[in-house]
Amino acid sequence: MNNWYNGGGWYRPLEAPEAPETRSREEAAAPKPFYKRGVFYAMLCALLLLACVIFIIFVPSGGNSDSPDYDINGDMPKDFHDFMDVLYSSTTVTIAPVYLPAAEDRGSLVLSVAGANEGRSLSLQELYERCTPSVVSVKAKKESGGGYSWGSGIVASADGYIITNTHVIEECVSAEIGLTDGSTYEARLVGADSVSDIAVLKIDAQGLTPAVFAAADSVSVGDVAVAIGNPLGEAYRLTMTNGIISAKDRSVNYNGTAMNLLQTNAAINGGNSGGPLFNERGQVVGITNMKMISAISGIEGIGFAIPTDTVQSVVASIMRDGAVYGRSSIGIVVGAVPKNIAEYYDIPDGLYISSVEKNSDAAKQGVKPGDILVSVGGVEVHTTADVAAAKESYEIGDRISLVLWRDGKTVEADVLLMDLNEIYGNK
Repeated sequence: MNNWYNGGGWYRPLEAPEAPETRSREEAAAPKPFYKRGVFYAMLCALLLLACVIFIIFVPSGGNSDSPDYDINGDMPKDFHDFMDVLYSSTTVTIAPVYLPAAEDRGSLVLSVAGANEGRSLSLQELYERCTPSVVSVKAKKESGGGYSWGSGIVASADGYIITNTHVIEECVSAEIGLTDGSTYEARLVGADSVSDIAVLKIDAQGLTPAVFAAADSVSVGDVAVAIGNPLGEAYRLTMTNGIISAKDRSVNYNGTAMNLLQTNAAINGGNSGGPLFNERGQVVGITNMKMISAISGIEGIGFAIPTDTVQSVVASIMRDGAVYGRSSIGIVVGAVPKNIAEYYDIPDGLYISSVEKNSDAAKQGVKPGDILVSVGGVEVHTTADVAAAKESYEIGDRISLVLWRDGKTVEADVLLMDLNEIYGNK
């Protein structure tokens, strides 16, 4: 999958900068300078940055769409692998490590969900007063370097369950939850899911004000959207911004997997991660987790939130099993072959396989990085959405047929579909 978050600075989680003595998340994720790899790589780097802006403007459906065309010139490498390997050099599936102390018992948590059209519209002043008690700050200490990750969270129950983003507590050894009354509590980890970017924490507190979640089918484009959180950290705690729901079901690639998110023009920034996005009735419609940025162009008013149906499903799985199971995976990471690149090199315009996970059956069946995926289950594939659709009629444990193109020849492989955690969770 074309993961611009790692490669070119497109979608990024909203984590606030760390303490001065550690590297920021952006610095840690930044690709190594291409100029050390030769003239071609420097030029391709510039093209990638330009493509971020073009892709944003012309392909609003996100990374699951066909990859944009790239300029072809005399500096193109002879082998198409050299081009594609740089294009998808930083794409990977990552199961984020979280080192917080575990809760002794997951206990029980049922989210409060409002009925459709339940409640009256609130003024912004009423909404802020009613909803801020359900918003918390999250200050998580990194495993090494003494730095901290700042974020926001949502009170999910009166007895201290907190929901936030997994990336806020990634690689952290402790987390402190700050309530609106100024009190702080040490958090314990109930469970965290990297694919959905949702984590559940528990603090030893009672009498909290839990947020009410909106019914998923009650959200429409044009609805009022209000974000409350802690942008840029403690100094701007409980900042409120407002806008509308700009779009639904935006497909965004993050950590090598696709997320379907709400899009909003309410201002969200680093530190808002894990905080709520409310509707005009003060109900949570999503958890803010990303914004769109560009390395070479100003972008305003394009933020994203995890919708409530995803939140409810993931939280239920975490509370039941401690993790999310049942997501099928082939164990490969793919990205679209740009059509003009396919024509230039006379290769199929399928999906370039940038990596094959060693724990997958795909690796055992001989699928290799550098192969081009042509079809899945007898269905031609040109986007990652095509792969997801082709897998829908199969279950974990089923075998699915892959047709690959390798060095001018067609190669077939029957691959076992496995649970994503089984493939990527044991690194």
